[in-house]
Amino acid sequence: MLQLTTLTQPHRSFYWTAPVSDSSEMTTEDPLGLDYVAQQVGLLLLPGLTTRSTRAQAYAMVLYGLDLVHRATEEFDYPPTDEARRELFERWERFWALATLEYRQGPLPRGDWDAMRGVRGATKAWRETGDKLPLDFQLISRQLELGHLGAYLVPLRRSGLVVDGGIRPTPAAMEIIANFWDEAGANKHTGRYEEFAKLVLEQDRTKFPRKHVNLTLSKVGERSRLLALIQLHRTEQQQRLYAALFERARDPHTFAVSHIVESATRVDVLTPREILDGAIAGQFGPTSPELQALLITARAFGDFMQLLLGSFDRVYSTIDLGGWIVDRAAVVQSVFGEVQLSELQDACRVLLDAPAVAEIRRFPMHGAACLRLAEYLVAANASDALDLLLTYHGAVQRDRRRGASWIREQSGKLTLGVTSYTARPDSPRYPSFKLDVVRTLLTDLGRLPFEVPSSAEGAQ
Repeated sequence: MLQLTTLTQPHRSFYWTAPVSDSSEMTTEDPLGLDYVAQQVGLLLLPGLTTRSTRAQAYAMVLYGLDLVHRATEEFDYPPTDEARRELFERWERFWALATLEYRQGPLPRGDWDAMRGVRGATKAWRETGDKLPLDFQLISRQLELGHLGAYLVPLRRSGLVVDGGIRPTPAAMEIIANFWDEAGANKHTGRYEEFAKLVLEQDRTKFPRKHVNLTLSKVGERSRLLALIQLHRTEQQQRLYAALFERARDPHTFAVSHIVESATRVDVLTPREILDGAIAGQFGPTSPELQALLITARAFGDFMQLLLGSFDRVYSTIDLGGWIVDRAAVVQSVFGEVQLSELQDACRVLLDAPAVAEIRRFPMHGAACLRLAEYLVAANASDALDLLLTYHGAVQRDRRRGASWIREQSGKLTLGVTSYTARPDSPRYPSFKLDVVRTLLTDLGRLPFEVPSSAEGAQ
């Protein structure tokens, strides 16, 4: 028979936890939903790119893989459906990932420029010895969504390289595909690379050899890995991709923003805030009135986001350092002093007066709500500002369907309901607006210099 007993030290037995979010857009590290809004602001500046589509060679790899599986579907008489082709693409992606590790002779150091999406899954599957490697391993959880096809399909469609609503490359992509392994006519052995790749598309195959018709998997990795464009000096392929992603971008701003980032990097202006300042001041070339309005609005939102997140983090860390239960008045005094509140209110006013603020109001989630918060904060005192901040945080949590606020108030005390959050009050976050994505792509495409560290071939 079970008997209930009183716990002498209940704090050692019970604790609060927060589940990891399933959403890639809003996570438990985004307590105010502002990362999502920042991504939408970045989409106004760079509609053709996403935060996950960061490597130029990956665009080419996905295009080549999609074309390869379409042709293999006909050759092997597979069902001509997008679902079947997606499954074949997964096999190609796993083969490509293992080929990179084969060339690099094993696991890649953290931050390596050859590290692909799913690098940990590929590392687990790669073996230093043996004649064959597996094809039936998990590269990454939910590979179709989180692997390279999920990350690059949308920007490939926006660039006109993949048909809208489908997964077949358009005629505009064929020159990139035809020169994936090397420049056409420059290497008489490129056909062997495709033969090797088609081998892994045989659906009953669970393993593949490290060598096929005198071609090693290491050579496949050398010519297809993420750093291949730079280190094999593929200048013509770099220009094709640069033209497709930037020069022929379908929107009016992507090419102009890429020029801003390139010019800024050349004079060692690297942070998003400094890039926006210089662009608005005309230091990196002329901009259209429409782009100028977006740049000013992005800067205003970035300042607002940085200060608001900093305020939340100070609230959280004050309660955390106080033992998870702290007097409300102490939190108000610590977080919303006269100087801090004035800075936050100034940022709210600048954001509300920004020339393209109406665009933020139209965002599908959190945009209008964060602007209403800014409107209320402008006239708030310190105590009201705390109430507004915590109420907004709670509303964001409900919108996410992630439960209640992480911070509860009762009888003049504030209590942490979630203790797993990492507050960073001393290093508040300023959004990148995908400017870092542009810099990485321009480096891959030879527009900006890249030097390989001597300690690790591809390390950043």
